[in-house]
Amino acid sequence: MASEHHLIQIAATQLRCPMGSSASCWSSNIGGHDWRCDYTTNPSRGTVSLILLLPHGNIREPLNARFKFSLLDQKGRPVPSRTQASSFQNWLTRHRWEWICDDFITKEDLEQPEYRLADGPFTVRFDIALKPFAAKATDAFVTVPPSDLHQHLGNLLECKEGTDVTFQVAGGDMFPAHRCVLAARSPVFRAQLFGEMKESKQTAGGVIVEIEDMEAKVFGSLLRFIYTDSLPEADEGVADEDDGPMVHYQHLLVAADRYCLERMKLICQEKLCSHICVDSVARMLALADQHHCPGLKEACFDFLSSSTNLDLFTETDGFEVLTNSCPAVLKELLAKLATVLIFE
Repeated sequence: MASEHHLIQIAATQLRCPMGSSASCWSSNIGGHDWRCDYTTNPSRGTVSLILLLPHGNIREPLNARFKFSLLDQKGRPVPSRTQASSFQNWLTRHRWEWICDDFITKEDLEQPEYRLADGPFTVRFDIALKPFAAKATDAFVTVPPSDLHQHLGNLLECKEGTDVTFQVAGGDMFPAHRCVLAARSPVFRAQLFGEMKESKQTAGGVIVEIEDMEAKVFGSLLRFIYTDSLPEADEGVADEDDGPMVHYQHLLVAADRYCLERMKLICQEKLCSHICVDSVARMLALADQHHCPGLKEACFDFLSSSTNLDLFTETDGFEVLTNSCPAVLKELLAKLATVLIFE
């Protein structure tokens, strides 16, 4: 049995930061596996999300694990209403894995008098326990396959059986879907389809919802993510010569932000971070600023911390565009570069 616990301290002022922030809390090799914990703040909602990651996957032997995040009060006791736990048994993966606790802490939580944390940092305790799976003779008779829920839901979207809403995207493309699935995955769809913000109309063919300012292939990828929790890779046909993967993931990020799909938004940020170059960094910074993507913004700042990259960037049209359209971002960049120079 391998177990650890870590205390994570995050300044309460970061929930009020208009630009948002993200950082790695800790990383550790536990039970022979590299684990990492990150946090991100969402200034528009005043919340903090926590993310547990296996950046490299590498679980090749069956493993049992239990893990838990707990907000601690002033006396160091877990707050039951702000504790989230999960576990897995007989688990393997060779791919990157993450467990996201969306909106784990809110600004309103910190203002509760029993927490007494509003004026200083708050503390979250993370506990993890790993145990190798012990095979028994009876295991030869029962084999539990990995979950295939995403495949069933993906097939449901493809076959269109039981659909009760149709989206008409700019250009005339039609996308049948299931209102309950959309509402369960996106608070924006829930409000549009069931709440006071209902934006649909009844026709002889059923409920029609019009989607403006979004390409059909982007909306199709959005629906696919809602049903399967995954995005197709660029080489699977989602991008052509005139619309490369960078542009496609930019559109997907905008769509994810529009419908409050935070995991999809993080996936798009991760993809875009690998496409930062002199010609694209201005667009990336503008996108990160408009859609509150602190990770993408920091990656751009890191790229421009190279004097060579910065010199080349200032000679591009993108620098002029960024200066005129996002002066606050340029000011933040200069402050970051000044800090780097002071410590060099």
